[in-house]
Amino acid sequence: MPVKAYYREDLALQHLETALSLFAQGNDYGSVVTLAGAADEVFGKFLVAEGKENSLEALKRAVAAIHLKLYGEPTPPKHIADRANMAKNSLKHWDVGDLKLVKFDLKQESIDMLSRAIDNYWLLKEDLTPAMESFEREVLRA
Repeated sequence: MPVKAYYREDLALQHLETALSLFAQGNDYGSVVTLAGAADEVFGKFLVAEGKENSLEALKRAVAAIHLKLYGEPTPPKHIADRANMAKNSLKHWDVGDLKLVKFDLKQESIDMLSRAIDNYWLLKEDLTPAMESFEREVLRA
């Protein structure tokens, strides 16, 4: 089979579109988190390469500012990122000694990861696909 070249951005978009399709079907939220998480990461790195802020950086900045206002002390940005990526990383990684059971609201985590990936796509392209528009209208407006 011949080796072909692929644009990373195109593959990330395929991941995001597949994640949106799975989410719309109402099942396999674990795959939604993993696929949307991959797209979020790729689009986010493209934004950073263009000198723009991605959705995770904006989230870290906002949460850090809120934490400082409420508690009068800073919180490490890494703690914020670790929480934001907890489900994605729990599904992708396991080391001996880690718990075999994970607990989180998988549907909500998939919504959060899809939202971040779509935000990053929008910041890159200033456009949405029909599946992204449907998600934004039906899920985020609910």
